[in-house]
Amino acid sequence: MEPLPQHPHVEHVVFTRVLDHLTASEYALAVLCSVSRQMKLFAVTKDLPGFDEFYREIYESSYHRITAKGSVRRILAGDHHATVVAIAVHSMHKAAEHDRLAGEAVQRMAAAEAKEDARRWITSVRAWHERTATELQVAVTRTRESVGEAFWTSALQLDD
Repeated sequence: MEPLPQHPHVEHVVFTRVLDHLTASEYALAVLCSVSRQMKLFAVTKDLPGFDEFYREIYESSYHRITAKGSVRRILAGDHHATVVAIAVHSMHKAAEHDRLAGEAVQRMAAAEAKEDARRWITSVRAWHERTATELQVAVTRTRESVGEAFWTSALQLDD
């Protein structure tokens, strides 16, 4: 693994902001998970093309987001071990990948010839998904800039 650049003050400021964006992303994801779980209760939405994939991808994204957030909390508490930072990087990257796949599933739901009731749910899901993904992307960008490209690339090689 590539060595981590050492900039403790900058790192603390950056990771404080990263945590803020992960928290905002997690908030939106929590609402999204609640809405999608509710959608599983209604025939008009649970059978939409892409819904099962969407549901699975946000489940996976949740795990990786929580892992990233926990790692960032550890970094802010003074645990600067390269593996902790690498886990944060890897987890954010994996969450973003699952967000991308969830977004594709939302597009399949939106493209379906759904009833008006289902369209309102799809609109809600799309908005919450965009919010969660956008906040995560800001966290990813700030982290990538902070740790440098060599470390970032190295961290992506972690095993799942």
